Amino acid sequence: MKRAYAIQLSYEVQSEEKDRANKAMLYLDALIRQLKKCNDHLDVIYTPFKNNPNITPAETYKARAGLRRYRDKVADNFNELKRIAFRCFMLLREFSSDTQTAKLTKSFVLSIGDIEKQVNRFIELFSELETKDFGALVVKAIDNIKKEISQFEQTIEDRIKKHIQDNILAQSWTDAVSNDLNEAIENQIPMSIRLVEEREKKLNGNGK
Repeated sequence: MKRAYAIQLSYEVQSEEKDRANKAMLYLDALIRQLKKCNDHLDVIYTPFKNNPNITPAETYKARAGLRRYRDKVADNFNELKRIAFRCFMLLREFSSDTQTAKLTKSFVLSIGDIEKQVNRFIELFSELETKDFGALVVKAIDNIKKEISQFEQTIEDRIKKHIQDNILAQSWTDAVSNDLNEAIENQIPMSIRLVEEREKKLNGNGK
């Protein structure tokens, strides 16, 4: 009776862990979508400034109201990104006892910090709209943000999500019970094959 209870408890704990892992995956997907939203919005002024490097300070200053609204929207987008990222961090931290997850979580936090640093530098440029090389500085700043976003997306997709999928979600309660009993499920397959082969031999023998 105690043994049965222990197996049931093992199943419940692992089921809860999988629920948390699935929730983390959902929030990571939401984070990816927000990263793409931030990235796409940057193109609103990135493309015009990149394609028109000779925009004069007077032209830039004339558009100052629109540019500052744009700046504020960029800030809003990245603040929303940080809110989603924080939720992801809290969910990932629940698996911090796993060494690999702890390393990935640290990398996750550093990536958010790197993006934030570049976004802040970008926003600071708008305090000097009449700077002669404002357009070139904006293009360079956005390039830096896009680079950090791209690297962060790759970290999430290729490392964090893959780790959760391969090492947390792929582990089932049957795997745990099988390991406890030292009876890996795949070891049962050869016996099934032998039984089929023996049956076929008997049938063939009767047919002669």
